[in-house]
Amino acid sequence: MSPSVVERRYTHFLNLYNALKKEHPQLMSTVVFPKKVLIGNFDNDLISTRSTGFESLLNHISTESRLRTSKSLLDFLQDTELSKAKEFIKKEDYITACPILENNFKLLNKIFTDRSPAVLLALCRLVACLTLLQDFPNSLKWADLALHRYEGVSDSDLLELYVPLLNACSKIWWQNGRNKEELEKRIEELRKKGHRVDGETNLMEAVDSVESRIFGEAR
Repeated sequence: MSPSVVERRYTHFLNLYNALKKEHPQLMSTVVFPKKVLIGNFDNDLISTRSTGFESLLNHISTESRLRTSKSLLDFLQDTELSKAKEFIKKEDYITACPILENNFKLLNKIFTDRSPAVLLALCRLVACLTLLQDFPNSLKWADLALHRYEGVSDSDLLELYVPLLNACSKIWWQNGRNKEELEKRIEELRKKGHRVDGETNLMEAVDSVESRIFGEAR
């Protein structure tokens, strides 16, 4: 996967630090955060000191599982970009939203495990957006990756996305000239097992619903 990039300002790091300090005061007791100054914000020494402080904060978070899996870190990593992507989706500007969602998934995929809720929700949201476009580069790759990742999922909330995901991937396969019979068979097997497959919520709506349930109010 190509590198993912996010830009964050001092305020973003400060909000992350304060949130984690409030949630986990003991785990954050040794972290020293660079103070904000009213003048000299562009001084080279200050920039260097801040950068070192930010790096130390992120390194500390990476060593503590409770910090690494916190909602505060997830918000820090994706809130800015996810809000932009959702605005573009609301405006039906899917061609602009998809690269943002792709970058968001790549970033979370580097930090969290393959089948963590944050990663799978980001991947499913990307796939959902891709179904609304024709001939978007790598759409098959992302659809196939999502199907592969779901082979080992057992979380009941995340499994709610499986049928909508199958329907979305079936559409992407069809758009790219691939026979979708295999996915239709999977859906039929689920129907025979008693799963509800008719009138299913679309994948984008399902992702929003499950995300809200797992992480709290929708971002």
